[in-house]
Amino acid sequence: MIATIILAASMAAPQTPQAGALAFLQPRAGVHASVRITAQTPNYAVLQFSHAEIEGQVAAGQILVKRFPFGWQAIDLSSGPSLTVCSVRAYGLPAADFARLRSALSASTAGCPTGADADQRDVGSAADVNAVRALMISGSEVVPFVRVVQNYAYVPWFGNGGGENFYKKNASGWKKLAGGGGAYQPDELHKQYGVPLSIAHALLRR
Repeated sequence: MIATIILAASMAAPQTPQAGALAFLQPRAGVHASVRITAQTPNYAVLQFSHAEIEGQVAAGQILVKRFPFGWQAIDLSSGPSLTVCSVRAYGLPAADFARLRSALSASTAGCPTGADADQRDVGSAADVNAVRALMISGSEVVPFVRVVQNYAYVPWFGNGGGENFYKKNASGWKKLAGGGGAYQPDELHKQYGVPLSIAHALLRR
């Protein structure tokens, strides 16, 4: 399956690793982004890309996608030559998956996540995490993780800008509570959106 595939990005739930990558990677004028799988497991894939438009600039690099019940979704991105071992480890991949992706990654320690950023794993039940991730299926962002605390969820995103979304679960399911570019503070979530302060701190770990 190591072949260059040229596809147009789709708003539908991406059912292949390539479609998951191209849901985020935007084509520049008249030229579709090109992606090539360099390493893959049943649930993860590292793809090399070129001719993509990211934040208005033509870019090439690597993207990490993960398979969820709704399809494949981008969870990490490097606009340099390749993703690094330390950045991919932060997602808590099972050892067997990581071993199969390792050869496609750089051993560089430049830009390795530290502190709270060193843990990029999803938090919460699989059902809740998947439901919230499915709300971000438009593909215009890279979604590194979802953190669920009781009936609230926090979703950072980056790629075309960057920011944070927040969701609340009610009888009809998960609904967007707040979000946009930039970073929120616990007090802001509490005062403006009624998130209990203890949950706001747990969501943001700030």
